[in-house]
Amino acid sequence: MSKRDFKEIHELERGFAEIYRTRLLPRLDTLQRQRKAAVQRALLELAALIALALFAGFVTWDYVGEDYLGPLVLGEAMVGVIGYMLVRRRARGWRDRMFAIVMPEITGFIGNLDYSASSRDPQFAEAFRTRNLVGGHNRADIEHHVSGSRRGTPFEVAQAHLEQVTRGRNSNRRTVFKGLLVKVRAPYPVSPMIHVARDYGGVLNRVAEALTLGHRRHRERVVFDDAAFEERFAVYSADADLARATITPGLARALITIDDEIGGQGRDAPLTAVFDGDWFYMAIPRRQDLLAMPSILRFDINLEASIHEIFADMTRLQRVIDRLHGR
Repeated sequence: MSKRDFKEIHELERGFAEIYRTRLLPRLDTLQRQRKAAVQRALLELAALIALALFAGFVTWDYVGEDYLGPLVLGEAMVGVIGYMLVRRRARGWRDRMFAIVMPEITGFIGNLDYSASSRDPQFAEAFRTRNLVGGHNRADIEHHVSGSRRGTPFEVAQAHLEQVTRGRNSNRRTVFKGLLVKVRAPYPVSPMIHVARDYGGVLNRVAEALTLGHRRHRERVVFDDAAFEERFAVYSADADLARATITPGLARALITIDDEIGGQGRDAPLTAVFDGDWFYMAIPRRQDLLAMPSILRFDINLEASIHEIFADMTRLQRVIDRLHGR
């Protein structure tokens, strides 16, 4: 399934190799055997469905002829869809079992963390929508919700896939946001709001203002002494002094570093954030899932790389919390 040794590369994962070797690998080896059995069952089920569909099609054809070719083709297509759904159900079950093994070991190792495969709050993304960090949507898939505290600072982070789905004759599905949604207790109540947006330049900033209905850029821009931060981000608030006191040089550099690490520089979907009241909200777009673990049909499993990425995400979050509180 994976390498027998775990090479510790992040400071946060120092000491995890022993847990990986003695506690994770034995359970994952058992899961791998179950996975092989599940693959065999899924393939047998799919083969049986295909055989049944072909047999039914040949038998029916002798009785109905060409006049019913359309319904026959539709029926065959439906059988294919059913087979696909069966395989996906098996795959999702495999993924969920792997998460249930891996994530508690990681969160328990880091400490002060609680993990849930999905958010306990179905409206978790709503706070980000109302603050215009993500667009309007009617379908929200919130996975891998981690909550806890860092040096007494509560936080939550979850992977979100938000879509706007329209149904009817012109049905359509559009991804509004895919990435991480982060919520951290602010160091002190912040009012009025402070918006951290991408700096596109004068003309494009005005275009962004129009497209977002002025949700960030309707107030005066706050100027910072950090040239690199100014080149990357545009901060808007009705209280410039509060904004400069809240976004410290350390926090500004942390946001730049995260934006670099996720490949946000020059991308159409950059990191955005807002301070509002007692909370700091951050939306980090990314194409890759937080846990890019394998499905039931993949045989080239690199579990170690996925675990490294989880530790990297938690390191970024800890860095932001530390900078928020002046550390």
